[in-house]
Amino acid sequence: MERGKNIMKAWIKDKRQAGAVLTEREIPSIKRDEVLIKVEASALCKSDVDVYEWTPLVEKAGYPLPFVMGHEFAGQIVAAGEDVKGFAIGDRVAGETHIPCGYCETCRTGNQHICGNHMGVLGRTVDGCFADYIALHQKALIRLPENLTYEQGAILEPFATAMHAVSKAAPSGRTLLVAGVGTIGQMAVEIAKFLGCVKIFAVDVNDQKLEESAARGADVRINGLKEDYVEVVMRETNGQGVDAIIDFTGNEKVINQAVEAVKIAGTIVHVGMVEKPLTYQNFMYGVVYKELNVTGIFGRRMYETWTEVMNILKTGRIDLNSYVGKRMKLEEFEKAIELFPQVSGRIVFRDQDGEDEDRK
Repeated sequence: MERGKNIMKAWIKDKRQAGAVLTEREIPSIKRDEVLIKVEASALCKSDVDVYEWTPLVEKAGYPLPFVMGHEFAGQIVAAGEDVKGFAIGDRVAGETHIPCGYCETCRTGNQHICGNHMGVLGRTVDGCFADYIALHQKALIRLPENLTYEQGAILEPFATAMHAVSKAAPSGRTLLVAGVGTIGQMAVEIAKFLGCVKIFAVDVNDQKLEESAARGADVRINGLKEDYVEVVMRETNGQGVDAIIDFTGNEKVINQAVEAVKIAGTIVHVGMVEKPLTYQNFMYGVVYKELNVTGIFGRRMYETWTEVMNILKTGRIDLNSYVGKRMKLEEFEKAIELFPQVSGRIVFRDQDGEDEDRK
């Protein structure tokens, strides 16, 4: 698809049904507090697959159509509005998915990422990054350190989500179970080990993912189709249970097992999307009487989590390249949707108009 000077390609979600369309549209204009970014790399997330397939949960969200899909990316600023501060043309950046108002009580008490008056959610209520260019508010800009490539920058967002989840579990010197070791679950395992978790349990139904989690730091791997993970945990912890559990599955059975497997006064962190009403089978004895700390996370704390992530990556002990499962052209987006369940790691779309000078 040959594009003119002011024309770009973009994957558009335009119907409340499965599918998306690759189209040509004008490169977006920017407001005074926005920048225009040339997207150098973007990554495919499970939530993007859900939007493409238009699942019941996505339908319930009521996103206004049409919009450009995608929310994980890195690129270079090519234009900046006159009110933009701290960023300039030529800067390499990644992006935060949530664009907060910055003024409400939620924002002013350190929770900008869950602002109730948010100005937009990337690739949902404002145009996303599965395009040649993206216009983005300065509040959502994350400076890309020189030691990180564009590909690595494109998967910073899910890494920061894993960081936020692990922080809630407070793993240092404690035991942790990670239920669901897809890409973000694998990241959580590796971050928890980095932060001093003394014993990590990984639970999944995919033996390959469990094997990969061992290399990330999982000490005990459990296939939930073959073993009851509650029994394994109790055996391995002398009947005490684990200090914390992070659930990436959103599966009711797995979540109810978590209530049994976590120790008294332990913590359960919910990350996985629950697509239908959830029932706790043993709420009083399992949650109330055990005084469990049950919490959810949505995205990352702005900008605390991003700072923590950059500090960890500076050590060189975690290699983001290992989370790139496959590289494809943006035009191959629908093929990537098909391959998504089979690929270990993120599928990354690279800018095909420029050189891959930063690929390592």
